[in-house]
Amino acid sequence: MILQSPIIHHVDLLLVGGTLRAVATAWKLKQQGFRVFCITPFSYFGEDLCSTLDLFAPKGREYRELFGTGDSLLPMKIKHTLDRKFIDAGIDYLFQTHPVQIVYDRNGIPAGMLVANRSGFQIIAAKVILDATDRSLVLRLAGAPFLPFQPGVYPVDLNVIGEVACRPDLWIHPCEGTVADGGKEYPVVRVTKEIEFRENSPAALARAAVAIRRAVWHPDTVEIADRCRFHLGDGLAECYRPTPACPIAEAARSSVEEIAELLKQCRPGKPECFHARSRNGAYDIVRKDKFFRFQDCETVDFDLNTLPELANCDVLVAGGGTGGAAAAISAARAGAETICTETLDVLGGTCTAGRIGTYWFGNRVGFTKEMDQGIFRMGDHPDFDVERGQTNTQWKRQWLLEQADDAGVLLLFETMVVAAAVKENRVCGAVVAGPCGTGIIFAKAAVDATGNADLAAAAGAETAPLVTDEVAVQGAGLPESSLNVSYANSDFTFICDSDVVDATRAFTMSHDKFRDAFDGTQLLDTRERRRIIGEIVLQPQDFFANRMYDDTITIAMSNFDTHGFILHPMFMLKPTEHQPYYAKVPFRALLPRGLEGILVTGLGVSAHRDCMPLIRMQPDVQNQGYAAGLACAMSAASDTPLRALDLRLLQRKLVEKGILPESVLAEHDSIGTIAPDDSHYELASIFLDPAKALPQLRRRFAEKPDLHTAHILAFLGDSSGRTLLEQAIASRDWDQGWNYTGMGQFGRSLSELDSLLMALSQIGGEVDLVLDKLRSLTSDHAFSHIRAISMALMRHPDARAVPELERLLDLPGVTGHAVRTLQDALDSNRAERNDTSVRNSQLKELYLAKALKACCPNSAKADEILAAYADGMQGYYALYALQGEGRTEPVDSAAWPGPEAEC
Repeated sequence: MILQSPIIHHVDLLLVGGTLRAVATAWKLKQQGFRVFCITPFSYFGEDLCSTLDLFAPKGREYRELFGTGDSLLPMKIKHTLDRKFIDAGIDYLFQTHPVQIVYDRNGIPAGMLVANRSGFQIIAAKVILDATDRSLVLRLAGAPFLPFQPGVYPVDLNVIGEVACRPDLWIHPCEGTVADGGKEYPVVRVTKEIEFRENSPAALARAAVAIRRAVWHPDTVEIADRCRFHLGDGLAECYRPTPACPIAEAARSSVEEIAELLKQCRPGKPECFHARSRNGAYDIVRKDKFFRFQDCETVDFDLNTLPELANCDVLVAGGGTGGAAAAISAARAGAETICTETLDVLGGTCTAGRIGTYWFGNRVGFTKEMDQGIFRMGDHPDFDVERGQTNTQWKRQWLLEQADDAGVLLLFETMVVAAAVKENRVCGAVVAGPCGTGIIFAKAAVDATGNADLAAAAGAETAPLVTDEVAVQGAGLPESSLNVSYANSDFTFICDSDVVDATRAFTMSHDKFRDAFDGTQLLDTRERRRIIGEIVLQPQDFFANRMYDDTITIAMSNFDTHGFILHPMFMLKPTEHQPYYAKVPFRALLPRGLEGILVTGLGVSAHRDCMPLIRMQPDVQNQGYAAGLACAMSAASDTPLRALDLRLLQRKLVEKGILPESVLAEHDSIGTIAPDDSHYELASIFLDPAKALPQLRRRFAEKPDLHTAHILAFLGDSSGRTLLEQAIASRDWDQGWNYTGMGQFGRSLSELDSLLMALSQIGGEVDLVLDKLRSLTSDHAFSHIRAISMALMRHPDARAVPELERLLDLPGVTGHAVRTLQDALDSNRAERNDTSVRNSQLKELYLAKALKACCPNSAKADEILAAYADGMQGYYALYALQGEGRTEPVDSAAWPGPEAEC
């Protein structure tokens, strides 16, 4: 595939990596007037200190200049301070972004870098590239001379906080200081293990990292560094010096003065080409998902098929998180040669890296039960109770690591999936970017456990819209990380996982919000992400009806913990409640429509977004991942397409594992029984088959008109009860509305009057009625009231509403809440841990602006507000603001997905 890569920045210096020396160099060069941009694969700067826990190394000049002290600082303080240095200096940056290829001008001189992240591929044009990567990756891509690697035994270092194992093959070097957190002090030690390296390859480095992590672990280990240090003697040759013909410098040994002089000498042309030849293969490397960022930039063509081939396996698991770790273990236990790539350095995802170490709900059977009991037996820890769903996150990441390694999984950490290998609509591998470079891993079957359908979307899978005609999304967090603390939940923002700009904003906010903590989590704790359109799209009413399937692979269990407001009309008619429900998840919900060779797990499955709270609990995603890994292993072993698998055989294996009850083997696609005393009995019955229910509702209403039936009919698109609805709305004043609530949100997210207005907007009603309600609105009214009126006007615009909408937008404090810069992001932080005030203000402003734009397409005020959000750093808001502007297509939340998508 020829990819049109946007040139997103033109700078003098591009810093790749965020070591302390490199950050200091970039900061000083910016002070001299040079334009600087920085990328790093990490979610922070200072990775040479923070990722290695090298907190007590001697403090040099750069350290003292950046931090204003020679004292040892905690990781979060380091991250926050370096963020602030860059923001205050006016240096932009992107986190979680990998270098891929050097881009050249027409004379063959390096003129920038092709980079990759979850938003795709981009180019940063630069005069000079400063390589601060751990493996000098940019210089290797440039063909710089390196010392030859000699097979042999080499030392590997790993820093540990707390106790370490006492073994004869480990050399333990206590550090000079201790780390204090939570009123306790912990020792820090450097552990050295000699490991034989027969080759200097990603696989060899990965296995060595796993070996030392397994060796050092002790039940009283408090924290293990993300990265170990390899001493392989294969560094950059001393003879290398950057020149204007190859302006790529190594950060570790280049002075500010040398880089400044090089910058003055360099005059590269614009990026135009790559030095690589396309391979002639039976596959195509593709990145088919399009994102709204960078669409107006100049582009350079890059042939993805020029990327090198790295490895082959039976099963590739993209993502080693909540579902991915289980999938990799399952596939490997079933005999499949398995490779698991993971963006971070730990397995387990939300529980371990995200620090959500206590289950909410979830069906704790099968693999989840095996894991929970196995972790609990790892040591004596009275603070954790397996029966209550509590765990030690350090033990869990270690248990998963050991189980994966014992099963034979090759674990590639710090490695992100950035494109897909496809052959005739079948996924046959993925392009991965990691510390050793970017290339293709081929597989007979793949599990997309990214939680964001990254691999499936790259391969061209159809996905649900990230926003519809409403910007409804579950709240997200990025909590602190404290030593010996396994639970730190939060909900203070929205984060779009697909958007590297939004992710960078969120990490920067978290570093600031929790700046006094020991450290911060490196996983976006999002509860709603991109989802595929599968062979079946699960609907909320399916769960109330105990819907059964031929191909059930897990049975989830939770309540509707919505962390925000809902879209499904059933819940606008009657809110969700606290009680949990069991939810059967069929194999078809993991199969992207029209795409073979891949299963999608976790938050990326095919379901209406209001279903996700029921099926996203950790125990259920773990079992779902196990089932997906087993299915892919069966597919690879028999060379059978996933759609042709013997699903009864798969189910029998899942019954043996305890994930499914034996009764599932006799079930077929059918509607179960809705409990007559269930609060949603009537509505679930109606929405299971609207076409059948509609004539019955019409007859009922004709015989005895009532507001309840008129309300339901309107949400089904029937106007029989319009007059009754209008009368009810006209007779009521504004009632108790709802302001956005994230953490702990259950039940109603709109008032009765709001619901009547939303229903009327589906069929169109007397606009004067809406205008009358609009005139009585103030900025102090709840968001749900503003939402209901705005949606009515967006669906049925009327120019007479313009003065009233402008009146509201002109009130003090209503506008100006868009986050356009990293400084804006920091300014939007609030002291409250789970703040909702900022989101309420933003949602009110956006909905009013969208309504004004609908009623007056030429409104300068609406355009100014929407442009601020469209160009802002918050992905969901930007997508919503852009709808109707030719860059995204509006989707009616009430119409998606339609009945035809249900099965």
